[in-house]
Amino acid sequence: MFAIGEALALLSAFLWGNSGVLLKSLPNNKRISFIFLESIISGIIILILISALNQWKEFAEFTYITVFFAILAASINLAGSVFYIYTIKHVKVGMGFVIINSLFPLFSIIGSIFFLGDKLSLPIYLGAVFILIGISIIAIKRDSSFSFLEEGSVMKVAIIFCTLTPLSWAIGALIMDRLLDDHAVLPLVFIRAINTFIICIILSLLIKKVSFKIQRNEKRLIFASFLTTGAMLGWFTSLSLSEAALTVILGSSAPIFALFGGWLFLKEKINKAGFIGIVSCLIGVIIVIL
Repeated sequence: MFAIGEALALLSAFLWGNSGVLLKSLPNNKRISFIFLESIISGIIILILISALNQWKEFAEFTYITVFFAILAASINLAGSVFYIYTIKHVKVGMGFVIINSLFPLFSIIGSIFFLGDKLSLPIYLGAVFILIGISIIAIKRDSSFSFLEEGSVMKVAIIFCTLTPLSWAIGALIMDRLLDDHAVLPLVFIRAINTFIICIILSLLIKKVSFKIQRNEKRLIFASFLTTGAMLGWFTSLSLSEAALTVILGSSAPIFALFGGWLFLKEKINKAGFIGIVSCLIGVIIVIL
């Protein structure tokens, strides 16, 4: 039966995929600013939500261990975001997006089984297979003119970043999933926003070339930050309502929305193999949520 947790995972994938479309059009030197801006926007929104829902008392229940693991998960997720920025610097954004979302559920499922003791049902395995097959078709079956690497990039470096990104996000998601068993979503993601903000400030002081100034022609950066904030809130809420592996599998449908967004807004073409891959992913999602 379709539940709120599964719906939020799909909504998160939709928002995340379309934020990736916006990031595709930004210069390399502006993409790193996206992480900092998103932490500010998400922090403000979460602050308002915590106040409106009167959840400040939730912080009183946090132990030092809870805060430590919340900061650890936030820092690992931040590292994954930085790796993602470098991934799309070295490879074509669409290709990198697909590869990351192919490896992410694999890492999460393996970690969920070995470290969280989750028992996964056959439909989840079957749905994961269809999704991964679909994403693989999208990634592999390209026109002969398609190039995986950006000009001047090295394959080894690209593969390293393509692997480190989903690995970091999967580890962060599993830690958060364990914390969400005993704590509310908003206080934990507020710690994430504050942690990201502080680390970005420190990095901006150490690395003088990093600039966080937002100009009029950078509205796409702001909009992408709002989309990512919505995706993040949907993602962690889904983690609190569903199994981590199930959230990850449904979240791996994000490349579908990125492909459609690219087709609609960036005039990118989708070939026959792309449509086959999309259909396979949709079948997998349907199997998982039924």
